[in-house]
Amino acid sequence: MSATVDPFQADDVRAEIGRDPASGEQEPRAVPNTAGAAQLRALLAGLNAIVWEQDPTTLRFRLVNQRTEDLLGYPVAQWLAEDGLWQRILHPQDRDEAVRVVTEARGDLTLTYRVRAESGRWVWLRHLVHVTRDGEGPAMHSVLIDVSEQRRQQRASALLAAAGRALSEPGTVEQRLTAVAELAVSEICDRANVWLRGTDGRYRPVAVAPADVAQQVLDLGAIAAPPRLEEVYRTGEPFVLPEITDDLVEDATAGDPARHAAVTALGTRSVLVAPLVAAGQLVGLLTLVTTGDDRHYEDDELALARDLGQRIATMVSAERLAQRQRHLHEITVALAAAGTVAEAAEVLADGTARALGASAVGVCRLGSDGWLHLVYSKGVERVDRFARVRPDAAFPFAEAANTGRPVWLAGRDEWARRYPDSVDSLRPDTEATVSLPLAVAGRVVGALSASFTERRLFEEEERAFLSALATQAAAAFERAALADVRRETAETLQRSLLPGRLPTVDRLAVTVRYVPAVEGTQAGGDWFDVLELEDGQVAVAVGDVVGNGSAAAAVMGQLRSALASLLLAGHSPGRALDLLDRFAAQVAGAEVTTVACLRLEPATGRLVYSRAGHPPMLLAGLDGAGFLDEGLGPALTLPSGSRPEVTTNLPVGATLLLYTDGLVERRDALLDEGLNRLAAVAAPCRALPLPALVDRVLNELGHHDGAGDDIALVAVRILPAPLHTDLPAQPHQLAALRRQVAEWTAGIGLGGDELDDLQLALGEATGNAVEHAYRTSDRPGRVQVTLSADRDGGLRITVADQGVWQPPPLDPGFRGRGVQIIKALADEVDIDVGSAGTVVRFRLPPASTVPPPTDAVDRHPDAREPDAAVRSHDAGGRHWVEVAGVLDLAGVAAVRRTLLDELAGDRPIVLDFRCVRWLASVGVGLLLEAVRTARGHGEVDVRLPSDGPARRLLDLTGLTRVVVDDRRE
Repeated sequence: MSATVDPFQADDVRAEIGRDPASGEQEPRAVPNTAGAAQLRALLAGLNAIVWEQDPTTLRFRLVNQRTEDLLGYPVAQWLAEDGLWQRILHPQDRDEAVRVVTEARGDLTLTYRVRAESGRWVWLRHLVHVTRDGEGPAMHSVLIDVSEQRRQQRASALLAAAGRALSEPGTVEQRLTAVAELAVSEICDRANVWLRGTDGRYRPVAVAPADVAQQVLDLGAIAAPPRLEEVYRTGEPFVLPEITDDLVEDATAGDPARHAAVTALGTRSVLVAPLVAAGQLVGLLTLVTTGDDRHYEDDELALARDLGQRIATMVSAERLAQRQRHLHEITVALAAAGTVAEAAEVLADGTARALGASAVGVCRLGSDGWLHLVYSKGVERVDRFARVRPDAAFPFAEAANTGRPVWLAGRDEWARRYPDSVDSLRPDTEATVSLPLAVAGRVVGALSASFTERRLFEEEERAFLSALATQAAAAFERAALADVRRETAETLQRSLLPGRLPTVDRLAVTVRYVPAVEGTQAGGDWFDVLELEDGQVAVAVGDVVGNGSAAAAVMGQLRSALASLLLAGHSPGRALDLLDRFAAQVAGAEVTTVACLRLEPATGRLVYSRAGHPPMLLAGLDGAGFLDEGLGPALTLPSGSRPEVTTNLPVGATLLLYTDGLVERRDALLDEGLNRLAAVAAPCRALPLPALVDRVLNELGHHDGAGDDIALVAVRILPAPLHTDLPAQPHQLAALRRQVAEWTAGIGLGGDELDDLQLALGEATGNAVEHAYRTSDRPGRVQVTLSADRDGGLRITVADQGVWQPPPLDPGFRGRGVQIIKALADEVDIDVGSAGTVVRFRLPPASTVPPPTDAVDRHPDAREPDAAVRSHDAGGRHWVEVAGVLDLAGVAAVRRTLLDELAGDRPIVLDFRCVRWLASVGVGLLLEAVRTARGHGEVDVRLPSDGPARRLLDLTGLTRVVVDDRRE
């Protein structure tokens, strides 16, 4: 209700209303039957408004026109005779304020409120009041206009707009739906409930308002709709249940006395039901409840409920679709990373159980013997009975494989009817089941079966999801089954997650290497990316996911794609890592991933970089080799502020190396020692072509036959701008040309034999032009020379003149061997002789062999290493758990289960890692898991190594300050 001062002229009305000046209180009356009164009645009858006169003190009515009865239904005589009628029909929420404002009124005012018509509907009135309390006698004259339609339209628009905002806010589906229910309660009902339809066809309450009855409704749990109402729900049209009968409650509660009593206790009088239908699918119900007799729903409120329900249904359907797509994407990515049929089966079973809430899942493969072989099961009893089954056996999964068609069983009764001989193999709580053939190009390769503890209707959307899942799974099975060995499959996966080709960027040379681990045949989590950006810039990234195998590769693929998208979108390296950190927090297995990325402008050499717990980039140039060790923030998912970012310059001809830690780590040495070895190897190789340089680095660091950990290595070099010179064809100009060439090649570090070869070949081509091209000319001509560097380290040379060369003599004698020399030193030699002059083109190839190894790296056999071990004892009221030895891939696999078992139970823990000699990235992951597990049970004191390789790695990744709350070392 609103009341505002709004001057209103009522003089004409007052003039026509007779009063008895001798009485302060006038009698209620209709307009008197006089000629003037007849005119007044005609005037009032023509108004599309209510006209009243009241005593301003008692609020008794003295005059009421016929429009009052037409609009509100109460006879004129009742208004004049019944004291308090107006107050009685005011809306409860408006009553006190309206009575107060009218009682205290002086002069003119306007207020808006709701009254209940005799039919029960609520009518919005705009009430214009003029009050006089002196002169001929106190009186209150009113004109009231029906503004219901306007207010309902405004209310509907405001409600739908607010609901749209609430549905798009962050938060869970339940939280957003509760916000909408609260909006509905404030406007159109006493209680609002949102029910979502489950896979069993029942409706579960997920959002209730007001809050004081929410738990009471939520505790009802899933309720089945009476069959006659279910048909109405599917029309999508809202309707009103004017009375909730006992029979209706009995049907909904399935005869459960406790639930029947709980529903009855809610005091529901009537319900406006808006089915939630999106894309033809019934996803739930919006029920708008009245608990008293003062609410009645009309057509406009049904239309509002329809629009509100449509918005809710759209959001719920979109969330469900997005959830299915996320599940399908996660399973598909994991399936793509599976290297064997067993891995694919495990991924499929685990993913299906998570996505559908299945109690049991089994995956079978059709073997070469024609039988179905159980590859992986989860929650399946009597596994021995399903280990090897004929396709014509009386089981749903066998029928699916045999016929190539899915089998859908909504309940245990259907199973018993169709497969009576196999019912005894079911778990006691099994109800519904689905069995899907896994087929590729119409050829069945296996079957997937999932069971559930509740009935399940397997409606259209769920069937489509399961069919898509089966298609993806079948393709994964086919890929895994055709793999000769696990390594071949893993390498194929790894390559598919890395760039297929490198971009071609002007004046930029890039060489990459990916070296898989020697031990094991699983995929890894190392990656690299080289991306061409706008304005000729380029982005480079390398990263390393903790762990190995299909899980790490799946995480790697997601992180690489996300980072590439951020860099291509124009984000700087630091900002891209900040955003990647947020994404990584949502990806299981992305913890403590390290990344380095940069943006480079080849035309200027401007370099911007940032690192997330990653080893520093190496810059090898004319001044030697050093590390770009700034711009370091913690590894992904670890607490951090804005990530630091550094801007520097990459000189022309210098080489920038980005790599993962597998390149520099050695179990018997500190990480700093590995970094020093890398710098010592790279420094003398700075002038080598990039392919030769990276191969030299890998060889000298001991990775020529593979690596103990995956390695990603990217080498970047800015090439010099081409040298263009135009000089007179005079002999003394050749010396100046040699100086120009020497200066140009110094920028790329070219020297020794390669520079000598260039100068010799170029000198021959230029000398021929100077000596022979203009022999018959009176004036000296000119020679144009161009040198450019290839990305592979080769050089391209062009020498052009505008003269005419003499044909070479048959017997060159002591001269004329210039072209032969050029051809001996260069390849791709081309001499184009024409009327406009001669153009000589040739190419000097890069060094064809890697220089012999230097003594910069001491490559001695690894010493005997202590095995990983876990020891425990109790002392000082605490349980001490000590981890020792080498935590590499093998060490983690050997002790992980024992370590986590030791951390079970609620007791103070001392977790001691001080005897860990060497720590791989997978060991970092175990350390973090152990600390988090221990903290989940109570007080924990973490002890870390004070120095050595393990400590160095922890410091580099930023884990030291995160793991230890109170450092005791």
